[in-house]
Amino acid sequence: MQFKALQNAMKFVDTAICLLYNCTKRTLKQNTRGTRKTMKKLLILMLAAVLALSLAACGGGNDTPSGENPSTSSGSSGHTHTEEVLPAVEATCTESGLTEGKRCSECEEIIVAQETVAALGHTTDTGTCERCGQSLGIWQTAYYVDDFNQPTEDWYVVNNTQFIGTFSNSAVTDAALTADVVIDCEKDIAIFLYEYGRSPVKNASESYVDEYSITMRTEDGADHNMTGTLYCGGDRIYIDDKYIDEVLTALQGEGKVLFRIVNAERTVESYLLPVITSNFADEYAAVTEN
Repeated sequence: MQFKALQNAMKFVDTAICLLYNCTKRTLKQNTRGTRKTMKKLLILMLAAVLALSLAACGGGNDTPSGENPSTSSGSSGHTHTEEVLPAVEATCTESGLTEGKRCSECEEIIVAQETVAALGHTTDTGTCERCGQSLGIWQTAYYVDDFNQPTEDWYVVNNTQFIGTFSNSAVTDAALTADVVIDCEKDIAIFLYEYGRSPVKNASESYVDEYSITMRTEDGADHNMTGTLYCGGDRIYIDDKYIDEVLTALQGEGKVLFRIVNAERTVESYLLPVITSNFADEYAAVTEN
């Protein structure tokens, strides 16, 4: 742009000089008033041409210089930034990430700020994160509370993700069942059953207990027969005392333990429940050794 302006100005000056030369020759031959006026105009044009040449030589215009890097921008520091990409950092289950950003590689001014991406969190239904493969465990320790809703020293170990099973009776077969298993500091083992995932199995009687025949199958395929009791007005089946150690041993093993629970009087009522042992052994050892 500057070069073209300079060329045009020089052409203009050349033209003006030619005209001035011709007029000068004419003036020497004929010194008239009209010729003198023409001379004045030419002198003014000459001065304008000189001014144009000066402006062209000093620069001007806003065009980007040829060959300049297109990935640049002008910053507050007064120089032209050379952009450098700040790579994105992928978020994980436990660590936050960052979006892609940009900065100047020379002055390090941030051009596009990186934004924080929150940690994704673990996803699991079995005690192992489906995203990162970390074993999280589905058993945790909690504490009973007193009348002021303050925790006591009485602990219990419970699954933090409900176990999924099925139930059958005279009306349905293999319907949806969820369950919780609680082992407390008194070594009581209670199983809470929820038909359709919402209706707790209860004993509505105030006079009679419900007895259950229970078969526990361990990971090695061995079956262990035992009994359980649902007490009057209760909402959980307790493993009878003589079988508690047997169940605790199974839960501290590997894999999963299967329970088949059948109402001793109404044998059409049955519950099939897989219990994943996961981190039970570690959790139980931590509270019983203290």
